[in-house]
Amino acid sequence: MEYINKKISPYAKVAVKLLQGAVFEDQKEIWDEMIKYQVEIAQYFEKIALDLIIDKRDGYAFLKQIEIDDKGNTIGLVRRMPLSYELTLVCVSLREWLDEFDANDTESRNLYITPKLFRERLEMFFKEKANEVKFIKELNRFLAETEKLGFIKMVNENVLDHDENQYEVRRIIKARFTNDELVKFKNLMENDV
Repeated sequence: MEYINKKISPYAKVAVKLLQGAVFEDQKEIWDEMIKYQVEIAQYFEKIALDLIIDKRDGYAFLKQIEIDDKGNTIGLVRRMPLSYELTLVCVSLREWLDEFDANDTESRNLYITPKLFRERLEMFFKEKANEVKFIKELNRFLAETEKLGFIKMVNENVLDHDENQYEVRRIIKARFTNDELVKFKNLMENDV
C-alpha cells in the first residue's frame, strides 16, 4: 500500500494491528507486510520498550513488553489482563492438549476441537456440575472467551448442532503459556487439593 503522506511509514497499518493484538499468518495482507518490514517494525517498537515476537513456523506474531528495570517493571503500554482461575485452567488444558497432539500426530499441522470434546476434556476439573445445563453454558462461555483472546479460532460452524462447531487451537497459546507457567499452575492446583 502506498500512502499519500510520505511521512507515514509503510508498515503503519501493521504496527497498529500489533498494538491491537496478535497477528496471524492467515491474515495474509498484514502478515506479508509484517514479514517484509519486520526489521523496521522491531526497531520502531524497541524504542518504546516493546519486543516484536514472530514465530514464522507456527504463524503468529505479537508484542511483548520489555522489562525496564530489575524489578520487572514495564512502561505499561500493553495491558496485563489477569485471567480468572477457571479461564487459566481452560487455557492450560488447551496448551497441554496441543502438546499431546504435537507428540502424537505427525500428519496434521493443526489441532481441531469441538465444544463437545472440550467439555469432555474439562468436566473432571469442574466438580460442581450438578446442573448439566449450567455446566454446558459455563464451558461454552469459557470457549468464547478463549476465542476472544485469540487462542482458538472457529474454522467450521455447524448451525444445526453447536456441539459440532470446529475450532483450531492456535499455537500462540504456547508462547503465552510457557512450560514454566504450566509447572507453576500445576503446583498451584496440587496445593489447592
